[in-house]
Amino acid sequence: MKARYFMILLTVIFVVQTILPSAASAAAPKVDAASAMLVDVTTGQVLFAKQEDSMLQPASITKLMTAFLTREAIEAGELSWKQEIIPSDAALALTRKPGLARIPLLNKPYTVKELYDAALIRSANEAAVTLGEAVSGSEEAFVKEMNRRADELGMTQTTFANASGLDSESAGLPGDNLTSAKDLMKLAIAYLTTYPEVLDVTKRAYVDVDGIRFDATNRMLADRDLAYPGMLGFKTGTTNEAGYCFVGVSTRDGRTVLSIVLGATSDDGRYAATKALHDYAYTDFVMTPILRTGEVIPKTATVSQGETEQVAIRTTNDFEVLVEKGKPVPEPEYDLLDLKAPIKPDTQAGMVTIDSSEHVRYLEGETPPKMTLVTAESIDTASFLTRMTRAFLDFLDQIRLALGKISLVEQVEML
Repeated sequence: MKARYFMILLTVIFVVQTILPSAASAAAPKVDAASAMLVDVTTGQVLFAKQEDSMLQPASITKLMTAFLTREAIEAGELSWKQEIIPSDAALALTRKPGLARIPLLNKPYTVKELYDAALIRSANEAAVTLGEAVSGSEEAFVKEMNRRADELGMTQTTFANASGLDSESAGLPGDNLTSAKDLMKLAIAYLTTYPEVLDVTKRAYVDVDGIRFDATNRMLADRDLAYPGMLGFKTGTTNEAGYCFVGVSTRDGRTVLSIVLGATSDDGRYAATKALHDYAYTDFVMTPILRTGEVIPKTATVSQGETEQVAIRTTNDFEVLVEKGKPVPEPEYDLLDLKAPIKPDTQAGMVTIDSSEHVRYLEGETPPKMTLVTAESIDTASFLTRMTRAFLDFLDQIRLALGKISLVEQVEML
C-alpha cells in the first residue's frame, strides 16, 4: 500500500513540474547569428549579448550613420529637407548594376527628404551615396566624416569605407565597412535619443518615389508577412559577405526594446532571431519595484548638532529596475549626506542607485538609475549643554583610541 501511495506521489510531482510554469527564469533565446545584442532603451539595461565585440560587416545598416549625419547636417542648417539634389554619375551608376538598384533614380532633382526616406525604408544605395555627397561634397569626404563621428560616439571597433554598406567592389571605393554589435548599439541609441522622430520614417511599410511605390525591406512591420506587434523599424542589411543583418526597434507597455542581429544565415533567420530577442525582453524581464514612493529606507543619515544624531530617510518616487524572472532582486546602494541641524522634512539627504551586478548590466557609458532621497522628519538643533556633553565624550573617545595604540609600558612611563 505504501509503495502505491509513493508511486502516486511521484506521478503528481511529475505532472505539476511538467504543467505549471517554472519559477526559474526561462533560458536565454537561441540566436542563430554571428553576433547579437539586446537592450532595453528605457532603462539602458543590456538583456542579451552574443559575440558583441566581434568585428563584422554590417551591410546596409551602414546607412544608419549616413542618415544620422544627414539629419545632423539639417539640424546645423547645412541642408534642408526641401533642398533638391541631382544624383551624381557615381550614384546613378548603381541603378544600372544588377542586384544593387533599390530605387532606379533618374538624372533629375530629388529632395533631401525623398532621399532620406528611400535610404532608410527601401535601403536605396543610390540615395545613400547621394546624401553623402550632399553633406560633404563627395562620398570619399563623407566617409571621413562618418569615421570622425564614429570616434565621437565611442565606436572603437568601427571603420567605415562607404556610405551605402556595399562591398568594396560594388561601392567602387577601397575597403569594407567593419563594426560590431556593441558599436552599432551606440549609434542606434544616439540616433533614437537625439532624433526619435526617425521612427516615424522607419515604421512605414513603403516609400513612393517618382510615382512608384516600393515596399520597405523590413518584413516585421505592420501589414507585412512577419509583422511583429509594436515593431517600428529600424534598418536591414544584406550582402554575401555580411550575411543577413537587422537592427530592430519595438515598443510595448511603455518600454522600448532595441536589438542588433549580425551575420544571420538567411532572411527568415534574422527576423526569427529578432522575434526571439524581443519576446525574451517583454516576456522574461519584469519591471520590479525596489523602493516605493515615500518609503523609509533601512539606513539613517548622520546629523551633527541635532537633538538626535540620526535622521530617517525616505524616497521621493518609485524606484524600479528590470529583473529577469527567477533571478534575485538586486540590492539598492545608498549614498547619504552628512547633515547639520536644524533639518526640515524633505531636505535632500542623498541618492540611491542600482549598480551593475551579475544580474543587472547597463549599456557601456549608460549611467545607472539614481533617485534623490530626502529626510522623513525634522531635527532641531541640540541645546548648548547637549552639544558640550557630546564634544567632551568625543574627546574622551579620542583619548581612549590614542591610548589603545600605545603599549602598556609606554602608558606607565607617561604616568
